[in-house]
Amino acid sequence: MPLNVPITEEMVRGLAPDDTTWNKAEDLAASERFQNLGVSADGTWLVADAKGSGKEPYQVSADFVDPSSPLLRSNSPSRQTPDKYALALLLKYVRQPNSFGKREPSEELLAKREKKSAADERKKFGPGAPKREKKSAEAKLQMAQRDGLESLNRLLVELVASGHWFEEGHIEKLERVSKALGDAHLPAATYMLRRLLLLGKQKGIGDEERTFVGADLIAQLWSVVQRAKLYLEGKAPEGESQDVTDALIEELLGRPYQVSDLIEKGYGKCDLSLLELAYERTDDDSRQQRLEVSHLIDLSSGDILQSIAYRPYKGVNPVPEQTSYSTPVRVSQAAVYPGFLNRRVHWEKNAEKIERASPQALETAYSLAVGDFSAILEAFRDQLRHPLAPREGVFLLQCEDAGRIGDRHVVLEDASGTRIEAADRRKDYSNVSNLMRALAMIGKDKPAVLVKLFVQPMANTIVALPLAALTSKQHLRLGL
Repeated sequence: MPLNVPITEEMVRGLAPDDTTWNKAEDLAASERFQNLGVSADGTWLVADAKGSGKEPYQVSADFVDPSSPLLRSNSPSRQTPDKYALALLLKYVRQPNSFGKREPSEELLAKREKKSAADERKKFGPGAPKREKKSAEAKLQMAQRDGLESLNRLLVELVASGHWFEEGHIEKLERVSKALGDAHLPAATYMLRRLLLLGKQKGIGDEERTFVGADLIAQLWSVVQRAKLYLEGKAPEGESQDVTDALIEELLGRPYQVSDLIEKGYGKCDLSLLELAYERTDDDSRQQRLEVSHLIDLSSGDILQSIAYRPYKGVNPVPEQTSYSTPVRVSQAAVYPGFLNRRVHWEKNAEKIERASPQALETAYSLAVGDFSAILEAFRDQLRHPLAPREGVFLLQCEDAGRIGDRHVVLEDASGTRIEAADRRKDYSNVSNLMRALAMIGKDKPAVLVKLFVQPMANTIVALPLAALTSKQHLRLGL
């Protein structure tokens, strides 16, 4: 169960009594001195043990029964309130929520909460006042999310009615609403609105392209509003599969899953054998995060999975890098997230075993490449039909031929003659040029090419960013 109250690094920083305590808290959060990190089942407690200078670990907790005023406790000898351990506990959760398991507060902490609540009631209403029921943290969060969705709904109606959504007055409103959505803990709406905002400010782009791309983002935002409202009511669109619902609830309402939660829901897999085919690092200004993605092929099923690290621009170092694997990996137990194509795979620390380089693993991966481009294109188009599905998909294609046509176009072709054009997404680096070099190195062997399909704006055609080329004996990565 994740914490029911959205917290940010800026919020934690605001609780620090001084800069010295904050700096010490940052060091603690990045260390291994916390043990038994946990979130309560109702999502209103963070609890942990912390190794300090004393013989026994300190007991550290954060009580969010009042979301606007969390009560931080620590039995360390520090005279600071809150002390470095309590601040570090919050910071650890902000930066590494997956390191927290399930743990309930002690009876002593529960008693302190009740005593504090009773004292607050007496202060407000006197000793004879009747007890007033408080809204739970979850109820307050849901109310904030409903208000945020209504604000977004009004903004979208205004943008569509005006015609030119990127005018200066609208840009200012986009900035205000995107901040409000972040405060309301609506991550997908926040990121998408920021993307629209960045598009509106982007230089060197024509109004026609800005309008075309913006229309797609506005349509997606409209779908976010409609679906998020349903999910808040405990409903789902008619005909939507449970795994898609589970995936979108996490993204739309900011309810991150832990590995144990996913396994409990039936999304666990045992004894996975994986081989990394490509590794990407990209900066996402709308999320203010660096995304590090390991593209892994399941050597049993041929599925292309993704192991992902989301590393915020602020405080990127404490968040561990996504490991890149040069040899096969065997994972005893992992969670494969619900969703669409290229599902995310995640496992607990030390659940993986790095194996020795194996010619058989590469041969297996090569044999799992898909030779029917039409089927791949249809699967990708099917994903695009869902308004909130990812706008890209990664596939391993078995090519009958690949190369340049004329002076400009590089294409991949299957045995039936179906072609997909290769295209770059960056102006400062060319994966397509690297593909041409790789094909020359491969020679006469028929290559399998790992590609990321995406839709080119304006042309509205599906093209392929090449990520890796391989045969049964060679594996050549094409990106940075």
